[in-house]
Amino acid sequence: MSVVKRGLAIDNLGRAPVPEWEEVARAAWPGRLPRPAAAAAGRIFLPVTALSFLLLVLAAWLRLPWLGLFAWTAGAVVEWLATPADTAVTRLLDLTGLRAPLRALLRSLPAAALVFGLGDAGAGIGYVIAVLFVQSAWVVQPAVATWLSRGAPPLRYLPGADRQPRPFTAHARSYARAVGTPGAAVVLELVALTAALGLGTRLLVPAVGYSVITAVVLLAVAALAASGWAALRVRRAQPRWGEELLAGLTALEPVFLVYVSLAARQSRYIVNQWLPALDALPQDGVLLVREASQLAPLASTRHPVIYAADQKDVERLTLPSIRIAFYLAYGERNGQLLRDPRPAHVMLLHGDSDKATSANGLARAFDEVWVAGPAAVERYRAAGVKLADDRFVFIGRPQVAGLPAGPTGQQPPVVLYAPTFEGYYDQTAHTSLDVMGVELVRRLVADGRVRVWFRPHPASGVSRPSMLAAIAEIGDLLRAAPGDHLVAADRALTLPQCLAAADVLISDISSVASDFLATERPIITCDPDDLPADDFIATYPTQSASYLLHPGLAELDAVLAAALGDDPLRGARAAMRRRVFCEPPGGPQAAFTANVARLAASG
Repeated sequence: MSVVKRGLAIDNLGRAPVPEWEEVARAAWPGRLPRPAAAAAGRIFLPVTALSFLLLVLAAWLRLPWLGLFAWTAGAVVEWLATPADTAVTRLLDLTGLRAPLRALLRSLPAAALVFGLGDAGAGIGYVIAVLFVQSAWVVQPAVATWLSRGAPPLRYLPGADRQPRPFTAHARSYARAVGTPGAAVVLELVALTAALGLGTRLLVPAVGYSVITAVVLLAVAALAASGWAALRVRRAQPRWGEELLAGLTALEPVFLVYVSLAARQSRYIVNQWLPALDALPQDGVLLVREASQLAPLASTRHPVIYAADQKDVERLTLPSIRIAFYLAYGERNGQLLRDPRPAHVMLLHGDSDKATSANGLARAFDEVWVAGPAAVERYRAAGVKLADDRFVFIGRPQVAGLPAGPTGQQPPVVLYAPTFEGYYDQTAHTSLDVMGVELVRRLVADGRVRVWFRPHPASGVSRPSMLAAIAEIGDLLRAAPGDHLVAADRALTLPQCLAAADVLISDISSVASDFLATERPIITCDPDDLPADDFIATYPTQSASYLLHPGLAELDAVLAAALGDDPLRGARAAMRRRVFCEPPGGPQAAFTANVARLAASG
């Protein structure tokens, strides 16, 4: 497997905790560095960093100044280029404590040893002093960014846009000076190292060499002063920008607010799936995003996206015109808006399945819970969540309205393996990926009758490294196998695209299986806990219309033959489709639109 694909496989690994201002900087990197250059540097970052450090140590040992200069330059420049890429490798290094300033200091140590080894103590001391000033100017930047962020107003963000509004860009540019490796630090230290090596090798006369080092020190001080002045200008503009944003939103008179508070980067699959339905509404709304890590993954939308980290901004942005507050998940900070009695608080969730999250007791906090159909209400009742019938509203599932129904007619048929992720707690640990996924895909490929597509849940690997290993192994297997097999990430295929193309779905307890009911095609559900079939169906009722597969895969040949053959569960799936989706008159988008209008009018 290539370095690129392994990077994709481990991309879900978390990074060391970072402040919100760093996420803002990364949401719209404000530099001019082309993205392909940053991505290329990110791919070669680890080998270049390791090799350059070894060469630098070797150069210091053998007193080879120009080899050392080359090695230092290669490592520092690639580090700078890779900063906007935010690669999985740099995240792993950050998790171990090897952040960019420490990595730079580790490069400076053998470089200083090299200069001292040339026999000119003055040159070595001069280089060390220059490094101290450059590093000081660098490490002060996070404090400046923190000070600036504490007064930041709500900021409008344009998902997918090449250019952001001026207030957002101004903040991101100031914050970016404190993120990763700044180019100015690389240039200044490179000049100082070159001058010191020139002094040590007698290629520069002392007057010139020490003048250059002194200039580096002065420039480091000037750079710090300039960044501080720029931050001060932004700080002074913050009240005005906040007032202008509030005035613009007030004039828009949004009817609804979508509250986005999620774990890191989950907007890519929780929020984005609702954007087409929200964009189709005749009313205007606003997306209120509480964590900056949600910004970059967002798809474009016609509704304003406002980033507001401070709780006081939630109250200010809940404008008098807002009649409805939509929630897509049980975020930890939902209560900061739920406390406001003015809008109707509506839980939409982001999928319909037999997972415990689809019958959460926290639903009691909402005025209404909009669900796909009767199966969802039955799920709440079975879980003991007591809500009056009138608090449930059936809207179907707008996300599946465009999926084609019926056989695809393609040969050989496509079997989509789309396992869920491992969950955050035991009640939602339903994944088959690291339990039986690798052997399952190996058997399907060996079967020869089908093409295998693989699309794991986007959050796979958030807590179990074995998930990442399984993703990598399955990816290797499918790419190397003969036949038209596919890893969905290789072509950036969306979930709806995969579902539309699949003849058979193999999944877990997941909303993916529920959504696939719309296609009327066979579903095979994995039971990684190896429960007796009756117990499994009693626990997860909507799976009664699916063929079941257990960890030993003993029934794989039989269920695959049934799914690709006479398909005896076809009728059960049709009945389950009506039970899950309710199929409202006019379709789910019409039901969604009508209920938004109902609540908007009732305000």
